[in-house]
Amino acid sequence: MLSVIKARGVSMQPAIDDGDYLITKKPRTYRAGLIYVIEHIDLGRIVKRLERIDGAHGYFSGDNKASTAQSLIGKVELSRIRAQVIYVVGPSGLRRP
Repeated sequence: MLSVIKARGVSMQPAIDDGDYLITKKPRTYRAGLIYVIEHIDLGRIVKRLERIDGAHGYFSGDNKASTAQSLIGKVELSRIRAQVIYVVGPSGLRRP
């Protein structure tokens, strides 16, 4: 099932801009390099790129230097991943992130 959410902030620029719409799906597997929506225990809902997987945890970061540092995000249980971003809809149209 697909869902749509609106991006807030600049942490994922240039892949995702503030105000872009993100088309997401429930992931069946996880892969480093892809962008996911996470329900972080302290930060709430965030959109970040999966850097690596270590057992039942993932390590995430933003694409922009202004993003929350990976050290502050910490390791995240894979069960906290809510969706994978598969398309971005912005002023220039539909694109892959």
